[in-house]
Amino acid sequence: MKKTELTVRPLSGIDLSGVPEVIRVLPKGHVSSTKGDFEVDDRDIAGIIRQFKARRLDLVIDYEHQTLSDVQAPAAGWIKDLYPGEDALMARVEWTKKGREYIANKEYRYLSPVVLVKKADQHAAVFHSAALTNTPAITGMFAIINSDVLSIEEEEEEPKMELSELIQLLGLEEGTTEEDVLKRIKELVQQTGGEGQDGQEGKSGKEDPAKEGTQLVANKTVLDLLGLPENARTEDVTARIMAFKAGDSVLQQRVAELEKQAASQKAEELVGLALKDGKLSPAQKEWAVAYALSDPKGFAAFVEKAPVVVPMGKTAFAVDERKQTGVDWKILKNQGVTEEDLKKYGGMEDDTDGE
Repeated sequence: MKKTELTVRPLSGIDLSGVPEVIRVLPKGHVSSTKGDFEVDDRDIAGIIRQFKARRLDLVIDYEHQTLSDVQAPAAGWIKDLYPGEDALMARVEWTKKGREYIANKEYRYLSPVVLVKKADQHAAVFHSAALTNTPAITGMFAIINSDVLSIEEEEEEPKMELSELIQLLGLEEGTTEEDVLKRIKELVQQTGGEGQDGQEGKSGKEDPAKEGTQLVANKTVLDLLGLPENARTEDVTARIMAFKAGDSVLQQRVAELEKQAASQKAEELVGLALKDGKLSPAQKEWAVAYALSDPKGFAAFVEKAPVVVPMGKTAFAVDERKQTGVDWKILKNQGVTEEDLKKYGGMEDDTDGE
């Protein structure tokens, strides 16, 4: 929680006609007070209502601000609910019997609210109480407080990570819907097995998420998909998505390498079959592999139409490969291979030298 300095501002009276059950308790806009001017906008009213509902306590309407003094302070009524009106903060009031009689008899005519104002920007922060009074210009109300400055713990609205930020972070096109953003996050999580490149599962850092200046994220769906806690910060979300994207890149690289390896193996197989069928000579192998790798279908069509260029069942030797040395002949003879065998199966001419 962040500590915020506030000042107490009893306001000039609001005219009560009859005994209304619903009253305007705080006007919007620039408000003048004997204790100083301040501002009230829609965000201030929303904050006041949020704090009122969080405390779950009725707010007192007393007499002459006795609640602010060290004296007995009976209630004239209780504020049961607060809600935004068109030009003011509205309150639903339950009057006591005596309070109702005072108003009906016109013994009290005005309502004077007490508001706590932020010293930093002079905006209303807390609706403290209200009082029935006939003297709107109120003074001498701070005996119980020791000072006109209060320090309370104020819950501020947690800023959300905007959809546009997530779109940019994920590298998606502008105008991408929230559904598609969530779908992309889910894909990243599934593709990387729930871990980023560094292998970390979704854990928030150890720093205090309420540290001043740290943004919080309130999109529970995004946090659940990323495996982050509800108090995760925007930097946690950014880091997590970047880790998944990095993991996704590594995965894509691995897939590309496997695809390249498979394509190369397939090309080698196609060329091997073409060589076996006599559609290619060994001298064409390097060219044929490159062709089959770049255009498998084109290479297959070429092989289908190509004539047999090497006699079936024979191995073509380069001219210099058919000249055997003395050592070669000794090895062949030791293995039981004769010159006739080479002539018959190796494509050797009659002028091949031998020992």
